[in-house]
Amino acid sequence: GNLLTVAVMTRPGMRSSTNTYLTALAVTDLAYLTCVYTLSYENHPGVTGVEYLWYWRIWKYAIWIVDCTMGISVWLTAAFTFERYIAVCHPLRGRVFCTESRARRFILCIYVLCLLLTSTTPFEWSVEVKDGVVCKKMTPLGLDAMYRTVFYWGWATLFVFVPLIVISIFNTFLIEAVHRSKRQRSGLTQQVEPRDCANSSRQRQENKITTTLIAVVILFIICQTPAAVMLVVYIFYDPDKNTPSGAIMLGLGNIFNFLTTVNASSNFLLYCVMSDKYRRTLLLTFCPCLATRHQRSHTFTSYYASHHNSSVRFNSPIMLVVYIFYDPDKNTPS
Repeated sequence: GNLLTVAVMTRPGMRSSTNTYLTALAVTDLAYLTCVYTLSYENHPGVTGVEYLWYWRIWKYAIWIVDCTMGISVWLTAAFTFERYIAVCHPLRGRVFCTESRARRFILCIYVLCLLLTSTTPFEWSVEVKDGVVCKKMTPLGLDAMYRTVFYWGWATLFVFVPLIVISIFNTFLIEAVHRSKRQRSGLTQQVEPRDCANSSRQRQENKITTTLIAVVILFIICQTPAAVMLVVYIFYDPDKNTPSGAIMLGLGNIFNFLTTVNASSNFLLYCVMSDKYRRTLLLTFCPCLATRHQRSHTFTSYYASHHNSSVRFNSPIMLVVYIFYDPDKNTPS
């Protein structure tokens, strides 16, 4: 799904500042899922042999990438939520602020900062071979109480509290903006100029984009918040895994990590369900025949709905549709 999203979002007709963020998010989620899949072999009974030493060499770097991509996805979500807020609630500023080049610079900064802030992760672990069995253990850095306190509190602040507050605030503003737009549109009088209908159509399209992003953010909050809360709990309470409390914490951690994985793989489904343009571009890219059939059906449905189900009446009392066919023999329209 993330590979398809990257392919669709990078098409010429799909390029925009918002889609630049969504493309970066898809790449980040793809890296996260790849590393999580790699780490899943950790508990396989046959991977402790010396012949799998290469796996344990990359294992600690996979942990680093998982930590890093989790931070990147949080801040990318905060960035496109804020960017959409500017575009919807402050459109004049949005023309200057919401550009592809500026989005790419923000994304680069997010990637670099998250890589640097999590760069100590590989140094928390070491791998050694004892009696033909590969063993992993924490280094003095990973066991240092001061380091663990600073690292976990820093992580909780930079990748949990601050971004979630930003996301919640601006997502609330976006939801209010969409509701306000719908109320204004429903309050229009029955006498509407054609150009007003065109503006209304553009507004509906903008609302669809905003609604899709709101859905992405809500799914993100639902799936990521439990893992974030668990991280904060671990700062104050870290029981031994062999105790009942430790077993419960381990089980909850596995469930919450599963939710995070679901979030990283579900945005594709949201785009397919909620974005007409995404579906059309996806079909045009991978199934052109189906795209043509879908376009014809969509055109007929739109025509029928606009002429039979619309409550909007134009000022002109009569609407005439004239079909002019060109006769090449007569060289005149007929």
